[in-house]
Amino acid sequence: MIRAPPQAFHRLKVFVFLVVVVGVVILGSYMFASYIDEAAVNANYLALGFAHVFVPSERPHVDRRRIITRLLRYQGIPFGLFPATRAYDIDHPEAYSFWIGEQHWEPPRSNRTLSNAQLASFRTHLNLINEIVRLELASALVLSDSIDLDTEIKQHMHTIVPALPDSWDILFLGHCGVNETGRPTAFHPRLYVASNPHCMFAYALSRSAAMRLKRVLDNMWPNPQKPFEDVLEDMVIPMFFDAYVVHPPLVALLDPRSGKNQQHRLTDTTANKSTATPYTLPNSTLAKLGIGYPPEYV
Repeated sequence: MIRAPPQAFHRLKVFVFLVVVVGVVILGSYMFASYIDEAAVNANYLALGFAHVFVPSERPHVDRRRIITRLLRYQGIPFGLFPATRAYDIDHPEAYSFWIGEQHWEPPRSNRTLSNAQLASFRTHLNLINEIVRLELASALVLSDSIDLDTEIKQHMHTIVPALPDSWDILFLGHCGVNETGRPTAFHPRLYVASNPHCMFAYALSRSAAMRLKRVLDNMWPNPQKPFEDVLEDMVIPMFFDAYVVHPPLVALLDPRSGKNQQHRLTDTTANKSTATPYTLPNSTLAKLGIGYPPEYV
């Protein structure tokens, strides 16, 4: 009987050990990847189907932040407050402190055509889009800090977002335009092709749209000739972007003049469009929570 040399048994043990180690590593990697994928899916599920939810808010708007925080927490929607540029910052760039990660921007010129408030709104949206690109987010939702939500927004969005075509660029969850039901889609009964997309208080961007929009807006700053809302509208109407609206809307903008959840305000800084029409949410989350309106809304 021929016996194998001791070295052969040693090599066999090493080989078996390596096979076991490799197997454990592969299995662990698969389980970890599955966990990450599941976590990402759950995060997107909570964030209404988007990678992140941004809420731009000015520092003095304490009441607004308190209400929007309670609103989104009640809905179980994770979000991040985003520092909004103020009209004061436009005239006092020397006193402005750039936040970590913010792109340093040149102050607007003196021969500007927009008001300080419009420039501040433009800069806020541009900063948001820069952040989406910097973080390489697959998509992001931008919500104003003065909105109301449909009580069943999560249930609706979990059927709407998966129905979007792969080529989608922009989705308006709320709007104040007219004739937005003129071009229905076959994707979902509440999805329509955007034709008159006024108001930027609840819109989502894909990564591709954010990158293209960043290039356009960067070229316009520091002397934009139109408010951000008009710039985006000009790009949507000729279908430079594959844009859609949700109708009936799932988000309404609070009207500071009446304290109601109506949708005939573009933003806090722009005038009403003559074609804008009011819309009141039939299922108001604010009403369900019994939240009153702070003095600044009245």
